[in-house]
Amino acid sequence: MSKIRVLPDLLINQIAAGEVVERPASVVKELVENSIDAGAGRVAITIEDGGKQLIRIADDGEGMTAEDLHLAITPHATSKLSCEADLYSVVSMGFRGEALASIGAVSNLRITSRKRGTIEGHQITVSGEEVRTSGAAGCPEGTTVEVRDLFFNVPARRKFLRTRSTETGHVNEQFARLALGFPDVGLELINNVRAVHNFPAGQSIRERIGSLYGAELAGELILIERQERDLVIEGYAAPPIRSRSTTSWQYIFVNGRYVRDRFVQHAVREAYRGLMEHDRQPVYFLFLTVAPENVDVNVHPTKIEVRWRESSLIHSQVLAAFRDTFLQTDLTPTLQPQQTDTHKDPIAVRHQMADLLRSAEPVVGDSAPAAFADAGPPREAAGDGGGAPGSGGTARYAAPGGSTPADGTELWRSVYADTAHPPQDSAPSGSPQTCGTTRPSRAIQLHNTYLVVEADDGMLIIDQHALHERVLYNQFCRRITSGPLESQRLLLPETLAVTPKQIALLQGNGELLHQLGIEVTPFGHDTVAIQSFPVLLKDADVRPFMRDLLDKLQDQEEHGKVAHTETVIHALLDMMACKAAVKAGDPLTSEEIDALVAQRYLVEKSSNCPHGRPTTLKLTIKDLEKQFKRV
Repeated sequence: MSKIRVLPDLLINQIAAGEVVERPASVVKELVENSIDAGAGRVAITIEDGGKQLIRIADDGEGMTAEDLHLAITPHATSKLSCEADLYSVVSMGFRGEALASIGAVSNLRITSRKRGTIEGHQITVSGEEVRTSGAAGCPEGTTVEVRDLFFNVPARRKFLRTRSTETGHVNEQFARLALGFPDVGLELINNVRAVHNFPAGQSIRERIGSLYGAELAGELILIERQERDLVIEGYAAPPIRSRSTTSWQYIFVNGRYVRDRFVQHAVREAYRGLMEHDRQPVYFLFLTVAPENVDVNVHPTKIEVRWRESSLIHSQVLAAFRDTFLQTDLTPTLQPQQTDTHKDPIAVRHQMADLLRSAEPVVGDSAPAAFADAGPPREAAGDGGGAPGSGGTARYAAPGGSTPADGTELWRSVYADTAHPPQDSAPSGSPQTCGTTRPSRAIQLHNTYLVVEADDGMLIIDQHALHERVLYNQFCRRITSGPLESQRLLLPETLAVTPKQIALLQGNGELLHQLGIEVTPFGHDTVAIQSFPVLLKDADVRPFMRDLLDKLQDQEEHGKVAHTETVIHALLDMMACKAAVKAGDPLTSEEIDALVAQRYLVEKSSNCPHGRPTTLKLTIKDLEKQFKRV
């Protein structure tokens, strides 16, 4: 007897259901998409027991005839494709012809439908793919699909369903995706007889976001708009301060279809780079409209992924849309004072204000990015200014004319002098961020760490290290775009022990090292000598810096990524800026304070340091008046 056999139809459909019907939320998705394709203006979704006992989808779409009902439950039967060419220009949500047949194979299914303009409806019931009954039925125009006892005949699948609350949560998430993707369709969700959501047709996206995720978030969202050729980009992005720890708050829609796409996600992530901490995730709701022939939605059984004809165009335009918007938006977070008891005495109010100032402190630190966490601290000035190779002395550079540059303890002061009156061509592109004023006003330094600045509508609390770090980072970026960073030869080369793999990394990234102003030469079979180093890092430890650089290159290689020169350079510029910036605890003169505050109104992304931490917090006059009971 042959070992190879043809599978029975029921088993074929149960296997297909395993791809299409993962859980009750999958059924909701497939059936609501069918309703939308049928021209429904309103769809009501009812579930019981998280959808395990009942899922009912009722719509006012065009409906079906008795003949259509019988064909609809047949595998690979669809009204949305007629020839192969239609696959390359899909305009409907569903088109595979698998949903109803797959659902019917693993549930007790009943469909009641009445075609528009007819006086009689029809009904069909299916149990495990077997048609039980069919005939005429009284019903309104449109279609109602009832799915009961999901996976009743596939116990191995049913036992993998989660608790009622978990499955209900998945249905709620699927409902949110459909509601955001199709604001012109009225949608209602009923859970165990209780109305959860009831959205009228024609709501705005912002209104639906507010209903789903809260009015506070909806009110803070920043509008994103851009159009290029056949690509239309619309959506909303939350300020960086509203970032989350997971990507579950990232919604991407292509022609109304919710998808996950690495090109779009990477573009948005790049736009937020430097505006939030590296382990945080942005919140956004993005809607892309493209010509159907420019996107392939037939690459995944559940159509959750797409393939672009021009992925580079998608990436570049999404990145530009977000970056251009951020450059024109004040992203400074506003302090939210705590509610105070109206019966507190003045002393309690003063304590409350002190607590507010303490709670306003962002994370302050002189640490480098995570990729360079092992880098040593800035080198202290040495009295004799000398040292052998690798000894850590500060006088390591061969200065022009035989002189030795001054030690690095005043490096940031010289940078201040350079930034107090920036050259005209150094102004950033786009509109600089403002915060209620275009002038630095009266400012004081608190605890040699924070600058308190008067603004037109309140006051700003600035972290001097974080802001100076942003100023320097932007300057470094401008310098490196005009050519390699300026470097100087070390008086005595620093030696570094390396592995054969690290030697190969250094050889393969010669252009990157050149861009950074680093010259490395062999020094034996397992050692290299650092001959030149960037002037900007004159106070940094050479060997820890090079170890971190090698770790970064090796990490990218191990994860299958090419060491993208721009990405690595920016990561290293982050570190350079951190090392060179004024530190928490450094006293500043009034001139230095004025110079630093002035730069806040001239640099891009001044609301955050390169690592994403806030540089500035705002306390408005209105908030102060509330605290002092003046309103």
